[in-house]
Amino acid sequence: MKYIAHRGLSSQAPENTIPAFELAAKEQRYFGIETDVQTTKDGKFVIFHDDDLKRMNGITKDLKDMTFEEASSYPIISGSNIKKFETLRIPLVTDYLDICSYHDKTAVIEIKRVHDITQLTDFINLLDNYPSLSYIIISFNINYLKYIRALTSADLQLLVDELDDEVIYDCRVNHLDFSISKDYISPKWVNRLKNEGFKIATWTVNDAKEAMKLESYGIDYLTTDKL
Repeated sequence: MKYIAHRGLSSQAPENTIPAFELAAKEQRYFGIETDVQTTKDGKFVIFHDDDLKRMNGITKDLKDMTFEEASSYPIISGSNIKKFETLRIPLVTDYLDICSYHDKTAVIEIKRVHDITQLTDFINLLDNYPSLSYIIISFNINYLKYIRALTSADLQLLVDELDDEVIYDCRVNHLDFSISKDYISPKWVNRLKNEGFKIATWTVNDAKEAMKLESYGIDYLTTDKL
């Protein structure tokens, strides 16, 4: 089972920031580093999880309505050990990709939201600028993943909170793997999906005993804040 650092090493530095990514990159135990990608109003691909800036920046504004220049003008004021890190800003996706590429970490990229689905073509073209980079693209939005599948043979994972025959069929025909909430994982589902050839990831696991249990099920990837 391979470990992935959730939004960087988010137990040690504010999530989805350059320090969080750099700390995770220096840890050999992490196969990959996970992050969240959105577009700004001016079409920039940025690293940020929430729809708005209230939790991380203290500003009640939606990211989708802001340019990158405006969004990055507000400092990040929340997160692990925030007092140790000054002048943190919302990064561009290239800041994250540079770190993953340099440290030979797999980039695990969740596509949260884009203004137009055709922007995903630009995103894949951007990834092509990193020929040595290994990456996995994940999303709750299966339409994003279907669009991306037409562009690349890279590993893609559908994020799900629950499973049924319809979604399994949809993933099979589109060659998508699964990233399943830890609260829904069971040996029954894992055995079925593994027998059907799917890779399985789970999130977000911070208890060592729980991680060992999930590994015994045959999980391929486990995303964590601190393990």
